[in-house]
Amino acid sequence: MKKLIKDGFSLTKGEFLLSLIVFAYLITSVSILQYPFASTYLLYIQAFFFLLENYITVCVYYGIKSSIWGEEIDVPVIFIKGMKFFGRVLAYKLLAGLFVIFVAAFCMSMVELVKGTAPITAWSITAFTILWLSFPVYIFILTTFTPLVIIADDIPLFPAIRKSVAFVKGNLLDIEKLVLLFLPLWLVVIFSLKLYNEKGFFLQFVILYLISVLEVITVKVFLLFYRREVG
Repeated sequence: MKKLIKDGFSLTKGEFLLSLIVFAYLITSVSILQYPFASTYLLYIQAFFFLLENYITVCVYYGIKSSIWGEEIDVPVIFIKGMKFFGRVLAYKLLAGLFVIFVAAFCMSMVELVKGTAPITAWSITAFTILWLSFPVYIFILTTFTPLVIIADDIPLFPAIRKSVAFVKGNLLDIEKLVLLFLPLWLVVIFSLKLYNEKGFFLQFVILYLISVLEVITVKVFLLFYRREVG
């Protein structure tokens, strides 16, 4: 595991170039979305950047996969070949988003239900909610490798979901270790972005680039881990 993490943090020139692509997207999206657009156009602009983010993601992930698999990172090529993953990864994100909305709506309905009820009733409903949601949330967590599986193995969406479930379930302890490694780093950069968001363009510029590099490192480590375990 130590060697895997060391290799993941050791970026090649091509991988640094991928971080610059992510950085360019972040700078562009943050700059434009901060503009006070009329509500008529805002939804369309947000939808455009959602789709653009998905395209940049699959292309950059494909570039990282190519690098790990010993291929040279060719930027024009990754933007062409990455397109074939666009629909499958987007479909997974939409399904995941629908699941999150369903869980949030269910929790809100339970909150409304317990208002004004006796404490023992409120505790009973809360316990039921937690138990009822625990299994689907667990299954959802098992599917989180799906985008990486799609790009690494180039397989359809639902076989990728099944493979993600089997892979994460079989390697849950090691994946938890990797998550615990990266979670503090992500919390620091996200908190810094929130803290220094209006403290000057230069600080925001630096933090956004750190986020870009950290995303490439994170994806590289998890892809290295997937390749090591699956072969």
